[in-house]
Order: sequence, then structure tokens, then C-alpha cells
Amino acid sequence: MSLNAHIKSLIGVLSMSNVIKNAELFWVKLDPSNPVDPFSSGKLVWEIQMRTSDKKEAAAWKKKGLPVRELEEEKGTFACNVKKLAKNAKGDALTPPRVVDGKLQPIDPTIVGNGSVGNVQLSPREWAMGGKSGVVFDLMAVQVVKLVEYTGSNLEFDVVDIDSNDDEGFAVEEDDDF
Repeated sequence: MSLNAHIKSLIGVLSMSNVIKNAELFWVKLDPSNPVDPFSSGKLVWEIQMRTSDKKEAAAWKKKGLPVRELEEEKGTFACNVKKLAKNAKGDALTPPRVVDGKLQPIDPTIVGNGSVGNVQLSPREWAMGGKSGVVFDLMAVQVVKLVEYTGSNLEFDVVDIDSNDDEGFAVEEDDDF
């Protein structure tokens, strides 16, 4: 791509609306005090996965420049992960994405569970490294319009203290066939 074509492409992306409406939200990791390092890269981020089953919507996301893919385990469902770095290149802390409800009131991001629906505000940012360049979309805010509350694990076990040298606590059935 020529430099002029690249610049025109970037201008087109930067001038588009930066809000994705009514995306299904999955794997919401937006706790301001607990950014994640999903790939053990040393870079802490806040992130979500946006999903849609609408092919036209997925195509619109792709046209904006978002890395949309069809999920292998759920054919007909398209997904895009978006994130925001927790620290800049100098190591300074960045502001976490805001999370609000339909009335623009702040909500606890740790209660936003898989299947919630929201509007996602992104901010395009140009990057260049090693002779390559492009646009990445930083996650700025999420407006949750339909909350599926995350309530934690559904395990109903009690905590069991097990001595590593002892089989107590493990049910072992003996089988005469062996």
C-alpha cells in the first residue's frame, strides 16, 4: 500500500464513529485495580471480547479495522478482542476504561458477566514499529445496557485442607479387575 493510500485509510478510520453498539460482552476484565497479562508478555491490559452473530455487523467492525474472526467453537458467531494498556511506554499508569450503566452511572466492572450487552467506545491510535504501521483501537469505555451479572464460581464444594503425603480426603474405590 502506498503512503498516500495508507494515510487516506487512516483518515477514514479516524473519522468513523468510535462506538460499537449492542455488542455481546464476554471475558470482561475491566477491574481498575486488577489489569491482566493474558499472554505473560509483561504488558498489563484491561480487555473485553465483543461478539455478534450478525454478519453485517461483523463486516462493519472489520471495515473499521477491527480484528474480527469467526469463533471455531461457535460457527456463525463473530468476535473481536479490544483492550487498553494499563501503562504507557514510559511505565506511567494509564486511566482504566470507564464502565457505566444505561443512565451513565458508574457500575462495578467485576459484575459484568458473559452475555451482557453493551456499547463499546474505542479510540483509534496509530502505531509504527519495525517499518510497519497501522491503527489499533484502545478500549475507552463500556456502557452496559443489559447486565448478565457475574456472581463468581458455581462450585459448591467446601475448602478441604489436604496434606500432600496423605490420601485422606480422596475417595478411592478399589476395583478387583486390576
